[in-house]
Amino acid sequence: MYSDITFYWLGGSMLVLGLSVVCIYLALTLNQARAPSTSSVQKEKILQTSQKWWGRSKQQHQSQLSDMVVTMRQAGYISSRQQIMCLFKIAFVWMSLAMVVFGQLVITTPTFGDTFLYVTLLFAAGFWLTLRWLKAQARKRAKKIDEEMLVSVHLMAILWQVGLSLESLLRAYYNEAKDLTPEVNKEIALILARIDAGQSRETVFNDVATISLSVGFQDLLTMMSQAGDTGGGLRSSFQSLAKILQERKRTDLQEKVTKMSGKISVTMMAFMFPALFIVLGGPAALALIAAFGG
Repeated sequence: MYSDITFYWLGGSMLVLGLSVVCIYLALTLNQARAPSTSSVQKEKILQTSQKWWGRSKQQHQSQLSDMVVTMRQAGYISSRQQIMCLFKIAFVWMSLAMVVFGQLVITTPTFGDTFLYVTLLFAAGFWLTLRWLKAQARKRAKKIDEEMLVSVHLMAILWQVGLSLESLLRAYYNEAKDLTPEVNKEIALILARIDAGQSRETVFNDVATISLSVGFQDLLTMMSQAGDTGGGLRSSFQSLAKILQERKRTDLQEKVTKMSGKISVTMMAFMFPALFIVLGGPAALALIAAFGG
């Protein structure tokens, strides 16, 4: 009887969860399709309130939240609004899963203490898995930025040769290269926003370079910061950086080819060579067995 109740409970929970996801998707689609209404205004107010709360939380609990904030920033959730939306989505996923698990435990677990312990462990595992997922997203985004860096350096070198200043170069690049280098453009947008807010270029370049996981982007920002300090030209620096990026790309390709050849060799040794031994040495082995047996 308990197994039947458990089966029906799990089926109903998954059905409710699926219907909730479908309803949320339809609601978001309708909100995007129609003009802003009262509900959209209320949603915007909720988001603004959440942004203020998130900003205060980051200031008051800077040491506790620093790892998560930096990881979200590295993963591409730069603004407070993007971070809040990311947290809402993560919380929705884990709360839905927790409701399903809690309902199952209420039926199958005799004591409330065990249920509370399992749910607590679920939330702890959810927090750890969320951090791991964000760090994986950050590493993936760093690889994308590294892939875009060679194009970015060449475009910036062309804009510099036109005669633009450093800040004008960044603005022109941001306006013209949105489709070519979307991830680099996100970082450029943050740099321009902080410069417009009154911060010095060197401070902004150093701060963004410290947070970024992309080695090529760190080199670019360090080069720009040094050029801003010394007032030197960037033409030769762009050329040198482009050569360094090409060498790194060539080295990465060589490493990938080496790893791939190693995997192919292991696969051949594991599957192809035994088959060859059986095909080539099988008749001789059967003949020897027949001879000794006779």
